[in-house]
Amino acid sequence: MAYIGLAKPTIATYTDGKVYTDGFRCGKAIDTSITPQFAEGSLFGDNMKAEYDKEFKHADITLNTTELPVTAHEKMFGHKTSEESEIQFNANDESKYVGYGFYVIEKVNGIRKYVATWLVKCKFTEGADNYKTKGDTIEYQTPGLSGQALAEDDGTWKITKVFNTEQEAQDWLDTKAGIKPVEEP
Repeated sequence: MAYIGLAKPTIATYTDGKVYTDGFRCGKAIDTSITPQFAEGSLFGDNMKAEYDKEFKHADITLNTTELPVTAHEKMFGHKTSEESEIQFNANDESKYVGYGFYVIEKVNGIRKYVATWLVKCKFTEGADNYKTKGDTIEYQTPGLSGQALAEDDGTWKITKVFNTEQEAQDWLDTKAGIKPVEEP
């Protein structure tokens, strides 16, 4: 399998029971990484390894997008926002649990499939603010987020599903995030 694209970073407010509300697109995807972390343990007996266990702890996440929408500041980080796009950062603001999803294009034997991924319970932290003066060349500065994905009580931490079309993958993400389809007039 070979992945050749990443699209539609989707965030939604997490509630108990893997139900999500207030879903939104978190800019356009530049890159994301998901790195599972494991607890490990070995038992030695009779001068050799007798048992070995490895259990999921959490997954480290990074997300880099073209923009961080104003709504993300409120729904992800607990900042106060206004209709005039003002964001108030307070030392007592707390990040909130969210669901996070995206899809990638997978190409196998010349056939494209769309693999959608949903991380069921995540908490993100805002990255550093970096700014540069404009010089002879244009350099874009984009927002980067980091966080962790946790497992639910039943052990589920990630769900993936393969689709034949891009629209099916996007619709699945929208359903997970509680995004209602736009009704045409």
